[in-house]
Amino acid sequence: MKHVYLALFIALNIFSTNSHAFGAKRPSVPSSGSGSSGGSSGGGTTTPTTPSTGAAFSSPWNQSGTSIIIDAYEGNSIDWDKMSKDTKVAAVIHRSGMGLKIDSQYKARKKIALERGYLWGAYHLGTRGNTIAQADFFLSLVQDEPNTLMVLDLEDTGASNFMSVDEAVVFMNYVYEKTGRVPVVYANHATTTLLNSKVKNQPLFQRSKLWYARFKSSVTDFPTGIWSNYFMWQFSSEINCTSTGSCLYNVPGTKYDMDVNVYYGSPTDLALQWNND
Repeated sequence: MKHVYLALFIALNIFSTNSHAFGAKRPSVPSSGSGSSGGSSGGGTTTPTTPSTGAAFSSPWNQSGTSIIIDAYEGNSIDWDKMSKDTKVAAVIHRSGMGLKIDSQYKARKKIALERGYLWGAYHLGTRGNTIAQADFFLSLVQDEPNTLMVLDLEDTGASNFMSVDEAVVFMNYVYEKTGRVPVVYANHATTTLLNSKVKNQPLFQRSKLWYARFKSSVTDFPTGIWSNYFMWQFSSEINCTSTGSCLYNVPGTKYDMDVNVYYGSPTDLALQWNND
């Protein structure tokens, strides 16, 4: 994701209770503790259990059996032919928009990524104000597609230009009421710690999966609370890499400013978890 300091299986039951067409009767927001926690990282019911210390938090991108996800925005370049040579790269998550502004590359890159067989996701970078309008804008781009992973990107929730925690609760609830799906939450270490304090009893956050941003090779102080581990870990970006080829992980066909993430499991495992259940 761009910080201001700077598809696979379509469910046969698309219109079942877990995936709702726009205009259908929506589920009410679940009460705290309802539903499945889905394993130790929240979300769906088959999330693999990963330890909060050890191998999963020590350069897992260098281990066999793990998967790489890039997340991009319009300012990044991608050479798709070169990237295809890295078989660890299983998914692409792209900024759909920031606030009420669409990312100019979202639609074109979605088509390319899906044609090439990558899992596809969309992240909305939340800004302050107009929360419902932002949620509607995001949903208009995602179009309730069950094979598009939906993500709410929470940056510095205390800054006046970014979405606040209270607004994030409104966004999450609204998306759930419209779709029956729970967005993945993207947060850095400080924001994850804050969420643990402020929304630990919010049922949708309890059900969500965490996309954790921490730009270092190992983590020994993961902030357990709502989540006991990460779903994805964003470990490389222009924040901790300043030249192409020198990053913690170098995805061919991309430059140093590409955000790179790891999933602690195989691409097949990732595909099973690529949902907003």
